[in-house]
Amino acid sequence: LMQQFADENIDAYGEHFADNAVYQWSSGDSLTGKQAIVDYWKQRFTNVIDTIIMSNDIWLPIKVNQPQQGPDMPGVWLIGWHQVNVKYKNGKELQFWVHTDYHFNENDKIDRAVQYLDRAPINAALGTN
Repeated sequence: LMQQFADENIDAYGEHFADNAVYQWSSGDSLTGKQAIVDYWKQRFTNVIDTIIMSNDIWLPIKVNQPQQGPDMPGVWLIGWHQVNVKYKNGKELQFWVHTDYHFNENDKIDRAVQYLDRAPINAALGTN
């Protein structure tokens, strides 16, 4: 999954998502639908990201029987942390950690992704808000 992403094989990466998947960031922004997720990441690689390397990944599968609050849903989740080294097309480079929670539907497709990261350094590197 993450190697396909880092290799910019976004079509293959997108095949892991259900058609009705929601991709949500901790900032509250979100994308709805597999096609929107694929289009977003293709645009980012075309216009923003030059190269990306993910390393030091840690994965923890869990099963939620009784949701507590927030975005959690019953079922199988894959919780992941990884370090990101990214070079942007403007020449700026960053290193940071990302935490992503993936929920899988009954067809083993991701139907919810929640990504936690600090966007402030990214926005600063890109000169955006």
